[in-house]
Amino acid sequence: MKYTKTQLVIILMPIALGALSIFLVPHLLLFVINDLKANHFYWYVRSQPLLVLILVAAVSLFYNLSQKLHLRKAITFVSAVFFAMTALYYIGSEIKRLHPYVGQQGITWSYALKFLDPMVVFGVIIGLFILAIQFMTASPRKNNIKRSKKGVFGDAAWMNLKEAAKIFPANGQIVVGERYRVDQDNVRNIPFAPGNKTTWGKGGKAPLLTFNLDFGSTHMIFFAGSGGYKTTSTVVPTCLTYQGPIVCLDPSTEIAPMVRFARKKMGNRNVIVLDPNSVLTKNFNVLDWLLDENIPRAQREANIVSFSKLLLTDKKSDNSSAEYFSTQAHNLLTALLAHVIFSNEYEDYERNLKTLRGILSQSETAVVNQLRMIQETTPSPFIREMVGIFTEMADQTFSGVYTTASKDTQWLSLSNYADLVCGNDFASSDIANGNTDVFLNLPASILNSYPAIGRVIIGAFLNAMVTADGKYKKRVLFVLDEVDLLGYMNILEEARDRGRKYGTSLMLFYQSSGQLVNHFGEAGARSWFESCSFVSYAAIKDLQTAKDISERCGQMTVEVTGISKSRGLSLTKGSQNINYQQRALILPHEIIQEMRQDEQIILMQGHPPLRCGRAIYFRRKEMLAAAEKNRFAPQAKKN
Repeated sequence: MKYTKTQLVIILMPIALGALSIFLVPHLLLFVINDLKANHFYWYVRSQPLLVLILVAAVSLFYNLSQKLHLRKAITFVSAVFFAMTALYYIGSEIKRLHPYVGQQGITWSYALKFLDPMVVFGVIIGLFILAIQFMTASPRKNNIKRSKKGVFGDAAWMNLKEAAKIFPANGQIVVGERYRVDQDNVRNIPFAPGNKTTWGKGGKAPLLTFNLDFGSTHMIFFAGSGGYKTTSTVVPTCLTYQGPIVCLDPSTEIAPMVRFARKKMGNRNVIVLDPNSVLTKNFNVLDWLLDENIPRAQREANIVSFSKLLLTDKKSDNSSAEYFSTQAHNLLTALLAHVIFSNEYEDYERNLKTLRGILSQSETAVVNQLRMIQETTPSPFIREMVGIFTEMADQTFSGVYTTASKDTQWLSLSNYADLVCGNDFASSDIANGNTDVFLNLPASILNSYPAIGRVIIGAFLNAMVTADGKYKKRVLFVLDEVDLLGYMNILEEARDRGRKYGTSLMLFYQSSGQLVNHFGEAGARSWFESCSFVSYAAIKDLQTAKDISERCGQMTVEVTGISKSRGLSLTKGSQNINYQQRALILPHEIIQEMRQDEQIILMQGHPPLRCGRAIYFRRKEMLAAAEKNRFAPQAKKN
């Protein structure tokens, strides 16, 4: 472990203090015996080795206690080495004194050693005892809370790490965390600092906890506050280890540059980066899965209805008129999208969202006229019925509907974003072949304004897996960082409930449980918790989320000792009684105030809660060597 210059000075200080003690003891003894008679100061002089050895050990102990816990182990080691050298000096002096007598008159070493100076012997023994105390103070103290053996009010406990190793073996592909207890590490009382390795403790050296997608729905949710190392502890490590296809939403645009070359080395994978700000970006048609004529027409029409929802910004409103206009805008987009896909008026290369936007970018009058023409000429009853709603609609009402639909497709007027979803470099179905990865470099600022960009792309890939109907080579992992930016997506609920059989696994990242509730409601959030294989919490700052975690971890029974003392002239000493009380396994304030940022709690059905470390990639040599430089996070040096 590397230390700073200041920390090295602190660690090596026992050498200076010990040397000072050795220097001062003779002068102190001279001062004491200065006025004593010759027959009195003999024992003072004899006690010099005893005083030196005890003082060297004692000074180191008190100095060690004054330092932070994460430095004590190194200080104790230096203290032990210096004490050993001092003790060996005095023992060597005694052996040198006794050596001339060995061999004379049959004297052996076993007999001669009985005449070692008692002051040296007792000094070494007492010094070793003090050193043992110092070793004990260098280890973290156990929790002062005394658990009761009787689970009267509950017996919740943290999962044993051996059991965790069976559930999350080290040889899996999706990185979950590291198999050690941060709250029992030497560095538990100091904040985690990425640039200071002395604050890492066992982090980066402990075995990995990984998920093989072998139990539950295979979906995962990770909650971590802003700046909570979501990307560096889970996304990047998983991208470096998962052997199957990945679809990764990256609002920070930092993941693809770090892992693309490592992904390419995994069996010569095809790594596609969708980046609207790059001239080298790939593109595809998000409607290509709707153009498959092998799918029954009725099913394609139903798919168009669900896909049209992704184009609309889903903002909950108590205003009934706003809700009405949003519903009618969905109907309008469905009708026009069905026309673009089914009408003979367009060539195959024109069946995309650009064509849809071209219709909506006309004036209201032109759009109404086109809707009437579609109603009169289309052979499709579905399109005719959908269009018929608007041909007889009042002008003022249609104006509100048109404005809503036009606003939510406005992003298609931005050429770089429209080109991204209307190209032909690859097909959405390519992810089912097991050798294709897609990274969505969509900046958070754009997703805030136009979440539909991310929604239609992710929706296209999810629907492509459904269309594949189980014909896939490897499970596709959807890694959706900052998924809150996408808003409510009904298709995510469908993937959650039926995605396992279609080969899709979701890895969703939120900053708090409130974001999940905001989009899916209380009942919807409960469905997510019930349906996921596990839920991870780390770097939590939100009180409500902390309360939820505390409740889910359960209650335990603790022993509380009550002592009563008598006062006055009573001769009784008082009494002591033990009672049992209920306590949460972890309290909300402990989650917010005491948990380090490199620590997490994992909850899963049928198992105790797991408290463990996080696999921050730059702390692990193998991951740091595989990943490229991160332009945001502090970077440890490569060896």
